[in-house]
Amino acid sequence: MDSIIAESPASPPSPYNQPFFTNIKEEEPQMEIHSKNAPAIYQPTTAEVVSKVEALLESVIDSLLQKQKKIHIPIHVKKQAPKPSIDSSSRSFTASAWTRVLVNFPGRDSREVFKFAVLWRILGLVHEALAKGIIVSKRNIYYKDPALFKTQSVVDRYIDIVAYTLGVQRAALNVTAAAKGLVAGSFAVIRRDGIVGSERSHLAMSLIDEVDDIMSIDTSGVAWILVVEKESTFRTLASSRFHNTSKAGKGIIMTGKGYPDLSTRAFLYLLSISRIPKQSPAPIYALVDFDPDGINIMSTYKHGSWNLSHEDANHNVPSICWLGPKSEDLLFHNGDSDKCESEMVSDGEGAGLLRLSLRDRRRAVGMMKKNNLKKSGQDKEWRRELQVMLMLGLKAEMELLGNRKKGLEAWVEQKLIIKNKTKEEHK
Repeated sequence: MDSIIAESPASPPSPYNQPFFTNIKEEEPQMEIHSKNAPAIYQPTTAEVVSKVEALLESVIDSLLQKQKKIHIPIHVKKQAPKPSIDSSSRSFTASAWTRVLVNFPGRDSREVFKFAVLWRILGLVHEALAKGIIVSKRNIYYKDPALFKTQSVVDRYIDIVAYTLGVQRAALNVTAAAKGLVAGSFAVIRRDGIVGSERSHLAMSLIDEVDDIMSIDTSGVAWILVVEKESTFRTLASSRFHNTSKAGKGIIMTGKGYPDLSTRAFLYLLSISRIPKQSPAPIYALVDFDPDGINIMSTYKHGSWNLSHEDANHNVPSICWLGPKSEDLLFHNGDSDKCESEMVSDGEGAGLLRLSLRDRRRAVGMMKKNNLKKSGQDKEWRRELQVMLMLGLKAEMELLGNRKKGLEAWVEQKLIIKNKTKEEHK
């Protein structure tokens, strides 16, 4: 196969010098705030991860054998602080501060006992998966002991805590999340076992593949990639085969069903680094609601999220651009700022326009304090659109575009054609 190919990223190993525990004394304070950098996130070998997990487990067993009054499991938890950064040259993770928490048994209260039991159980299950060389889902882990975990969110949270404490990505623990995202389009997946998946343009849609199983992706002939915020809108476009029939050329449509999970972000990242001979990388656009959450979802694809910032190195897509809808698409007729359309209604309701809620306003103001949305930040257009929302007190859902004479598909198609034409002119 001559064309192709986005290869799965492999970050160079870097030493992880932050110890899991250091001669913990009983009088040591419960929490320590560290202003130094958080542990670097890298791609370790399975043996290294097993060694780290066993070090934690053995520290507890040693404490039991020594009949210590208290047993500790030290963990690293991110302190609320400005968004960490990713060094683009080394793809290493740094954060301004983290908190070292000693989870004790016996604990100060029932909540701490619960945390200790959950951590101990998860460490044991992760060690078992690594030792046997099997991949387990977070859902599988939950069903190993639902009486203990209570809810799936408990498992999700503590898996991320364990990964952060060990200084590795979640995939290094042999733990994966169940697929959430959907994709439709003209591409073929080449798996690590050598199996070449069939070209998928004939399929209406499919679940996004687990990136750990992918060696490369063939995106030959793809003219554009569209990330859609909402599943309903994605299904509208996919069911009409928009990715095959659009005048903008063949493309790929995908959705993370709102805020994306790691699998969806990783798959988009893999698509974004496709390098096909004699073909420029396909531009990536986002179709999101005209509201603070829509911009925040787009920002998650581009810059990552705070909660999973230690996973961002091979998940962020800096090249993603906003297709719309923007204020000019919703408030003005055909982009003419002098002609206000009837959709600009006085009460802010009807025709798809809604009033900003107090939560929306708080979120917008908070977002503009982030580095990328400050006055000097790189996403100046996003900041301006947030300011428009706040000034007018209005937001809009993308379904508004479906009320136009030619409908949503025609609007998206026209935007893609204009964007691609502009791209060609700037070559």
